[in-house]
Amino acid sequence: MRLFVLFCLLALQAPLALAWHGVVDKVIDGDSLRIRHESGRIYDVRLYGVDAPELPQTNGHEARDAARKLVDGKAVEVQVINVDPNGTTIAVVSINDQYSLQAFLVGSGLAWVYDGHCDLKICDRWRSMQAQAKAANRGLWIDPHPVSPWKWREQSHATTKPVVKKRSTVQRKKTTVRKKAPADISAEMQND
Repeated sequence: MRLFVLFCLLALQAPLALAWHGVVDKVIDGDSLRIRHESGRIYDVRLYGVDAPELPQTNGHEARDAARKLVDGKAVEVQVINVDPNGTTIAVVSINDQYSLQAFLVGSGLAWVYDGHCDLKICDRWRSMQAQAKAANRGLWIDPHPVSPWKWREQSHATTKPVVKKRSTVQRKKTTVRKKAPADISAEMQND
């Protein structure tokens, strides 16, 4: 019975334990940050549910600079949603406990709601803000057909040419390799 009560108490406190406060140490790009936890540990944090243009893309620097202006060096609340296999914290980052960095970026037309990766109730509000930014031609929506970061990454990977090593001019001695028959292999295994 005591274990059950302890389990219930821990289960009820778990969501509260997933939110923490920190100070933004560095804005890497529009949707990636380094945040110093109150304990001093620095976490890599990626914004949940949104995807900002990559730095080489149109509006990539604008998204990063807008995020820097808003949160760099400032206290934020980090509501942890998940941790990816690389150890990066996926989170909603709130400013002054009032609004999220995600809402600011999407509403300013500097990020997309990342469909398929945004399934919380808040995502509906961000989709509405995205529609308003698109209708007002804000940020990346000035372009009638902006390329989303996930499509841009896919295209970039597809057009990357493989590295071809040059052949050495040094002559190498050719060796003949005789393939072993299954009977030879089993005989070797018996001798071991």
